[in-house]
Amino acid sequence: MGSTATLRRSGGSVILSIPKAIVDLLALDAGSRVELRVDGNSLSVTPARRTLADRLAESPKSPATWPRVDDWLADGPQGREIL
Repeated sequence: MGSTATLRRSGGSVILSIPKAIVDLLALDAGSRVELRVDGNSLSVTPARRTLADRLAESPKSPATWPRVDDWLADGPQGREIL
């Protein structure tokens, strides 16, 4: 898939807007991390690979903060279980 975009200035930075169709295709969103690579006159933008350390840093630190649903504890037998 190819597309063109116009660079714009914001403060001291130059911003590249990525069309929604490409963002959806790559499963990105605002705040997603991407890798930028320059090869000659070519710029490539790819989703950044998350390391195990990155994933662990984003995970809850304590089991007390893990999401939990206890509705199943109140359910009775569903078949011929012997309780």
